[in-house]
Amino acid sequence: MRTALLLTLFATVMAGCIRPRGDEIPTSATPYWFTQPVDHFGGNNGTWQQQYLVNATFYRPGGPIYISTPGELAVTTKYVDRMHVTQLARKTNALVVAVEHRFFGQSNPMPDLSGSSLQYLTIENTLEDFA
Repeated sequence: MRTALLLTLFATVMAGCIRPRGDEIPTSATPYWFTQPVDHFGGNNGTWQQQYLVNATFYRPGGPIYISTPGELAVTTKYVDRMHVTQLARKTNALVVAVEHRFFGQSNPMPDLSGSSLQYLTIENTLEDFA
């Protein structure tokens, strides 16, 4: 699962869900989801859905993909439409992606914030979410 995010983005681009300039481009307000393991290290074999947003306004095939996270906040269109990376995307024909952090916003791998649930909120699991 180390490359789940990049493979999901690549598949989305290749499937035509994200199109180059001049074609119909999905709104950045459209949430996308991909499946992550609750625990990347085998302590819990469950899965959950991690949310991300995409701004393909400036994307051209071959352009870079910039990935960011709002950290400990819910992901909103601000993170793909009105941040410094958006200006960089304009100059480099890039795709901008903002991925929500586990346990924040709507990206919750567990049903509550109890101690037993928060055992999966670790630096190691978070890094694997973005690997």
